[in-house]
Amino acid sequence: MDIFPVRCQVEWTTLESGCIEISLDKNLTKIEARVARILDAPSFVRRPMDKMNSALWVLMDGTRNVQAIIQEMDAQFNEEISPVEERVSNSIAQFVELGLVSLSRKKDDFDWDIGPSVV
Repeated sequence: MDIFPVRCQVEWTTLESGCIEISLDKNLTKIEARVARILDAPSFVRRPMDKMNSALWVLMDGTRNVQAIIQEMDAQFNEEISPVEERVSNSIAQFVELGLVSLSRKKDDFDWDIGPSVV
């Protein structure tokens, strides 16, 4: 059975280094939000990714199944990502757990913008 990972609609951009940075809302409690307003703290956090997770992020566009992503990651990173199946599967699972990636049984089965944020 094919599974197609697709990025959820989150704010992200490509840094000068070529790595991906995601911006996430902080989900503050009422008290934390009040303190954040008083201190003029940002309501979001920026999470830069390493080069492997950045490459994986770009590949999860809903057009490739997990096996195709594993093959592409293996071709890009060779021994550096060994064991490739385990590492890619675990990373995809973490993205899903964080609510950053959705899994579909059909290719291109989404109706939201998965592109980078326009700044």
